[in-house]
Amino acid sequence: MKILIVGAGASGMVAAINYKRNHKDDEVLVIEHLEQPLKKILVSGNGKCNLGNSKIDFNLYNNPEFAKQIINGYNYKEFFSSISIETKLNGELAYPVSESAVSVKEALLLEGHKRGIEISYGEKLIDFSVNNQIEVTTSKRKLVVDKLILAGGLKSSPKLGSDGSVLDILSKHGYKIRIPQPGLSPLFTKEKTRTIDGVRVKANVSLVSDGKLVHKELGEVLFKEHGLSGIVIFNTMSLISREPKKTHKIYLDLLPDFSDEYLKNYRNSHKFSEFLLAFLNPKIANYLRDRFKNENELFSSIKGLEFNFDKSYGFDFSQVSIGGVDVSEVDEKLMSRREKGVYIIGELLDIDGPCGGYNLTWAFASAIKSTK
Repeated sequence: MKILIVGAGASGMVAAINYKRNHKDDEVLVIEHLEQPLKKILVSGNGKCNLGNSKIDFNLYNNPEFAKQIINGYNYKEFFSSISIETKLNGELAYPVSESAVSVKEALLLEGHKRGIEISYGEKLIDFSVNNQIEVTTSKRKLVVDKLILAGGLKSSPKLGSDGSVLDILSKHGYKIRIPQPGLSPLFTKEKTRTIDGVRVKANVSLVSDGKLVHKELGEVLFKEHGLSGIVIFNTMSLISREPKKTHKIYLDLLPDFSDEYLKNYRNSHKFSEFLLAFLNPKIANYLRDRFKNENELFSSIKGLEFNFDKSYGFDFSQVSIGGVDVSEVDEKLMSRREKGVYIIGELLDIDGPCGGYNLTWAFASAIKSTK
């Protein structure tokens, strides 16, 4: 049999390796429209490659039941050990012992080479049709294959290769698709933040959508010239993108380690200037003085500083796309219900999760599930 995989990213390369392991005599070809593979892998985990999570909470995925069905049984330790990448945990987050995404890239390519997998660079999928076999048109040639695995990304981080072109093809084929939105990115707020650009704070972040609390998370917030950033904000942005038509407010508890009562007592026993000096970064204190009319309003804001969501920073700054092909379009092995022999995996499907190895776990697990 001849197998074509579109996309030499995380899910595409793992799919190629796992398929070849299970079908040694079949021919596996991977096409990649860039001139090099696995570019997104190299930036994962700030270059350390956060390739998994030891305590996946499936409720943090959209379509959690489907995600659980596909991921259950996948073991990141087992797979990566099989390609000579040993792993370690930093809390719940799994990394290669080398702490190098380059190691993961090189191991995947080496394993692919050992198993005789061909990778064609600078070759893009144009279209395909399904009859008794699958006829494929690329930017370089026409092919007839027995199985087509679509592993192209969506639109996040286009400089790393994601352009959404495969999703456009699937849209023409009649697939039900949720239009992608940027996820895991900074966000613009309607309130000005220029004077605190670059300041970092530990904060409890609450997302309120159409007046309802939908998420609360403790983490570091980085103030930017026009809004907010940091991992906790990235996760918040993904939730906003799942519900783009709602009105969203973000509240920051700037002093999560101190109770309201403690802060009130401290304020009552000190001058207000002393209170601000004791608890707040001077730039934050000055920002709050400029923003609020009196001391009572300023004090109230410390445990619930309100920001109104304006817009995301866009796909250029996002790590994952929210949306894609509806999961009802594929079966339990990720084969299309519309076109026999066509498989859809990775970010192309409408599955996304927060920072912390969730999205690479989905990429790897869906690749393995589709190639058993």
